[in-house]
Amino acid sequence: MGLGADIFQIAAIGIIGMVLAMTLKRDTPLFAILISLAVALLIFLLIVPQLAGLVALVDIITTYLSQGQEYILVVVKIIGIAYIAEFGSQICQDAGEGAIAGKVELAGKVLIMGVSAPVIISLVEQVVSIIP
Repeated sequence: MGLGADIFQIAAIGIIGMVLAMTLKRDTPLFAILISLAVALLIFLLIVPQLAGLVALVDIITTYLSQGQEYILVVVKIIGIAYIAEFGSQICQDAGEGAIAGKVELAGKVLIMGVSAPVIISLVEQVVSIIP
């Protein structure tokens, strides 16, 4: 299935899930949350093959780089953390738990800073070595 067909399938699943969740929200809010979670998980499973392709792309890019390969890995980790934190935050928002969603976002930001620390240190070392 091509990428264009994938997005139509994903959009259809999202819309059907949204209609089901909205229908159930008034009478059985727990089922509405479970439907939202199931739809999110199903959509995530549908994009896993695309993620594998992106990992292969990163591998190809790193083979062409003689230096800085570790930086590509850091960027990939940062992107992964950002996507997962956003995904978790949106699920919490959908469940009406804005406070928890905020904590998930904060955790993602802290983890991104932790993963990027070696790059920041390397950058500072480069700048310091240039300054006389």
